[in-house]
Amino acid sequence: MGARTVPLSGELLDDLPARCRACVFWELGADRPGDDPQDEERAARDRVRKQGWVTAQALDGIQPGVQLRDGDARVGYALFGPAHTLAPRAGTVPRSSPDALVLATAWVAPEARSHGYGRLLVQAAIREALRLDLDAVEAYGDRRSREWDCVLPVGWLLQEGFEIAAEHPRYPLLRLETSRVARWAESIEHAIEEVLGRARSRPQLQPQLRSDTQ
Repeated sequence: MGARTVPLSGELLDDLPARCRACVFWELGADRPGDDPQDEERAARDRVRKQGWVTAQALDGIQPGVQLRDGDARVGYALFGPAHTLAPRAGTVPRSSPDALVLATAWVAPEARSHGYGRLLVQAAIREALRLDLDAVEAYGDRRSREWDCVLPVGWLLQEGFEIAAEHPRYPLLRLETSRVARWAESIEHAIEEVLGRARSRPQLQPQLRSDTQ
């Protein structure tokens, strides 16, 4: 059947990795889940809060992310939204721009990596930014990204066409201008491929996201 993206909804949250279902780090600014099992009461509360955030975005006409499926299998997901819909980062981390859609996090199942699925998630974010008439897609990168983290690796974002817009020792803000897509080709699909510079023969790094079980 081939890979396809499905708009993220409250009903689909139960199909995300366990830690992701109860993590509201990007949506509401809460602490990320730790390595130890979460308190069941807190996990249940945060699961409801996450569902409320996803539902609220949909009611405002905003697609809050996508789930990536290949046939009947869930192989990845991405969370994104206009900058004002996500919790601002604390401390000295750069502020995202009001004219941007923020690609908050993305995840590809370990068994499905190195097949270009991560690029499909970036494409979904670009499409939503274009639909909302936003000037760019931005993302926070992590220069010391770990396997089970929900901040995207800087190297992967650079490979996907993002450029560093604001520096930070650990978490720079990267940006991809949607105007590059709009002016490069009549076909949006072709334009996205041109901007991302797809290199089919080159192994693809994949985004990672904190999770403990499928």
